[in-house]
Amino acid sequence: MQVELVREPVEALAAPWDELFAVDPQSTPFMAHGWVRAWWTHWSRGAAPWTLVVRDAGAIVALAPFDLQRRGPLRVLQPLGRHPGDYWDVLARPEARAEALVAIGAELARRARDWDALVLNGLPPGSGTDAVLCAAIPRALHRPASPCPAISLPESLDAYLAALPSQRRQNLRRHLRRVDDGDVQLAEVREPDALRAAVARWHELRVEQWDTAGKDLEPAQREPRFRDFLCDVALALVPTGNALVWEFRRAGEVVGVYVNFVDSRSFYWYLGGFDPVVTALGLGKIAVGTGIRQSIEAGRERFDFTHGAEPYKYWYGAEDRLSPSVVLGSGRARSRGALGAAAALSALRDRGSG
Repeated sequence: MQVELVREPVEALAAPWDELFAVDPQSTPFMAHGWVRAWWTHWSRGAAPWTLVVRDAGAIVALAPFDLQRRGPLRVLQPLGRHPGDYWDVLARPEARAEALVAIGAELARRARDWDALVLNGLPPGSGTDAVLCAAIPRALHRPASPCPAISLPESLDAYLAALPSQRRQNLRRHLRRVDDGDVQLAEVREPDALRAAVARWHELRVEQWDTAGKDLEPAQREPRFRDFLCDVALALVPTGNALVWEFRRAGEVVGVYVNFVDSRSFYWYLGGFDPVVTALGLGKIAVGTGIRQSIEAGRERFDFTHGAEPYKYWYGAEDRLSPSVVLGSGRARSRGALGAAAALSALRDRGSG
């Protein structure tokens, strides 16, 4: 296999990117070209594209898309499109993945003069990419893994509900009945103009919801560029079936908007917002319950709450899956100093939390 470094914008690789995304069983919507293209438009300030392209007999069989940024004196490689995405991984044809990962690790090691640190996080639980790259570049700082609670879905909603404690089972059924009986109407938004309006309404509702509750909303989510980014993502991924935009209405008024992501295997819980006036309706619980029910009907294997150990996720029976996090060093002096400082800081934090 041959590996080349492509520094061109992500649009230059659109066709092979789409092909690999379609055949890679480990891909997630956060690695779709539409996601990465939107990310580049709105979040790439100060970054340069740095994608390793793996070929076998001339055909592209894998992509490892990074971006290269300056952080003080350090040149840092990080997964392209990772934040505010939840997962990142190498895209590869399944039969070529193992060999391609080894080739990518070797190329990263060969190009050690071009970078100082590689931040590798957001890998889907069980990916294995971190182990292969750490074998090629043994200078590594392993950080605490991130919990990604998820529900392994059974063959029927009744079977899922039966596994919950009786009070939770009854509570979730009651919330689903609010949709089934028409007290709350659910509309799936698909048309471009309607998507733009729905995402704008989502942004308004989310900010209002958190402000009313007196909670600290992640600052980036308040920014208009987050709204614009999510709008571009929805416009790209709703038509491919990898994004769901739901409007919840009551008495004809939109009182909640939820944006989530899906593929044939998993439902990925993402972000929602609702009018604080209808807090008692439990729209969040209705949205989760609907996602679980629809995913079971679609034959998906998992309802993935993605990163974060928020207590509400375990109410639904989710169990932790761990996403590894590691910083790889190139071995140069600046890299060794950065890894040493990061290790010392991590040790201090561990002692402080002990």
